[in-house]
Amino acid sequence: MQEVVTGKRAELLSAEFLKKNNLTIICKNYRIDGGEVDIIARDGHYWVFCEVKFRDDESFAAVIEQIQPQQCRRIRYTARHYLLSNNIDEHTAAIRFDVIAIVGQPTKIEWFKDAF
Repeated sequence: MQEVVTGKRAELLSAEFLKKNNLTIICKNYRIDGGEVDIIARDGHYWVFCEVKFRDDESFAAVIEQIQPQQCRRIRYTARHYLLSNNIDEHTAAIRFDVIAIVGQPTKIEWFKDAF
């Protein structure tokens, strides 16, 4: 149960961080069968699909290194579904996949734009 609370807290911190960096939050926790996107936002003309990762520390591996190719495919699949469901042309829309890494106590936030 603690992991769910920690994950939700990380998503809230990430959304606030993105807002402070002038992104507009469109949706949180967009889910379909086969995938989920933690945060969907707008950054100017970009549609930003953001994965949030939290770790207590990076002693095992950097947070960004823990995102597997299969997870990237699921996020892309879910992003495509979101765009099509909202009548947004995926071929002409500016799209970016970002990662927000939240590490440790005290919390350090790293933003990887166009991560995959």
